[in-house]
Amino acid sequence: MTDNNFSKMINNYFKYDYRERGKIKWQGYFLSDHTAALKRDMASQNEIPVKLPQMTLNECQTVLRHGLSNYEYVTVQQNIQDKDGHLVPNVTGLVAGFGELGVSINSQYIAYENIRSVRKVS
Repeated sequence: MTDNNFSKMINNYFKYDYRERGKIKWQGYFLSDHTAALKRDMASQNEIPVKLPQMTLNECQTVLRHGLSNYEYVTVQQNIQDKDGHLVPNVTGLVAGFGELGVSINSQYIAYENIRSVRKVS
């Protein structure tokens, strides 16, 4: 078989006959730690937050200021509901800063008017 014929045969094989297995080919590289972390992430995304008691703006700002000054993690529950009537997931993290109309937690800006409750993470 000449090099030219061999080249044509290989090109035809990859052009018409070869089927890429895609994701299946790489699943053997996932460790059990990876799959456990992926399952945990999916479960936390599907979790419906329990409604915390409504706090006043002053109470919320007091907890947020305390978290900012002491570098403590806080959890903010927003008073926003999805299409099913469930509250959006809570935001947990360090307080990055305050603005006139809201607060930044882990580079996510939350308006004061949307805050339902704030808790210090213990």
